[in-house]
Amino acid sequence: MKGIFSSAAAFALAFALFLSGCAATGGGHSDDNDGSYFVQLGLAREDLYIDGENLSVGDYEQLMGELRTLLNGLEEKFSVEIGESDLSRVNGAEAGQAVSVSEETAALMQMSREFAEESGGKFSPALYPLTELWGFSPANAGHYTDPRPSPSEESQQGAREVSDLSLFSLEEGNSVVKSASGAKLDFGGIAKGYMCDAVVSYIYEKYEGSGIDGIVNVSSSNSAYLGRKRDGQTLRGYNVGIENPRRLTTGISEGLYLVGVTDASVTTSADNYRFYVYDGKIYPHIIDPETGVPADRGIISVTVVVPNAAHKNAGAFADALSTAAFCMPLTDAIGFFETLSQKYGIGAVIITRDFKYYAVGDVTVMNRKEYAEYIGVGSENIEEVFSEGNKNSATDEIAACRVETEYIAKVESILN
Repeated sequence: MKGIFSSAAAFALAFALFLSGCAATGGGHSDDNDGSYFVQLGLAREDLYIDGENLSVGDYEQLMGELRTLLNGLEEKFSVEIGESDLSRVNGAEAGQAVSVSEETAALMQMSREFAEESGGKFSPALYPLTELWGFSPANAGHYTDPRPSPSEESQQGAREVSDLSLFSLEEGNSVVKSASGAKLDFGGIAKGYMCDAVVSYIYEKYEGSGIDGIVNVSSSNSAYLGRKRDGQTLRGYNVGIENPRRLTTGISEGLYLVGVTDASVTTSADNYRFYVYDGKIYPHIIDPETGVPADRGIISVTVVVPNAAHKNAGAFADALSTAAFCMPLTDAIGFFETLSQKYGIGAVIITRDFKYYAVGDVTVMNRKEYAEYIGVGSENIEEVFSEGNKNSATDEIAACRVETEYIAKVESILN
């Protein structure tokens, strides 16, 4: 199962394709985007069951068309890449100017405040000035991986001053008003989860009263697992692979597995999408609200599992929580999810740059060998990627292991 790239050229091509943001969705059907829309939908006909039966081809295509229209409509409201979207108009407004927004945008504003409070401010949709400053906004498309020195302290300070959610207020009539002209919003850390929730709600409303089983993916990192997996007449929990964020050098795509997931939303945030390497250090696109710089807590991946019954917007919640935890010291992140587990039944898997993982809350996690034995295949030739860490002895000082150092050096050599 090990597949190391045979040449620097092959590595560079795969690396460029991966970082383009066009990763495959988890389902068997994805949108044929015409260049205007960027959100991808995965919903395989063979994985979707209504009262135990797959839809006909015609009914399935009709459903997919309706869902595509739904997602395109939401993207037109939320995207910072569309000039007349709600967010673009808010971001372009002057201080004190009221901007009328849609009910959906107002709902995301309200949810964002809720999730910001829940995370102690570690989740924030108001960091867009910092995102722009560090070169991760759409204006830098095609150059996200360009190595570059950090912005000046003066420019960082200026961006931090207008990267504050308290600068925005939601007024009556769904009007957004900001108190600083340079303040800007970006729902990148919550919108795809919200869109996944919208798809799930649409399906449940369309087939109200029916038993529904299936998997919904929005842009590959946000998924909803409906009901249970059908295997003939057998029903069981879903088995979900956790992406190995170092697969480009190890050749192994899935490093861990969640087993027995039912009726839950799952989101992963990792540092292998929109990042660059400079002077031997990875700079991910996720901005830490506390420091104002790309997150550097020793965490390389966070996967969150939120039961669909725990929150009416379980996908958005999972999306926001994975982003928030990525910006926390490891011990804080573990404690954060232990509290959420008691409160909501949430589970999480945190992977660190010393190639250890920490499972917290109501999740069953297996490494590669254990999972191979679980599904009844031989494990003697299976190579492990991550080892389980001890939560009781976890530390916030996380040194990169040898394989991590080799990964950074390899990526840096390709990008330079």
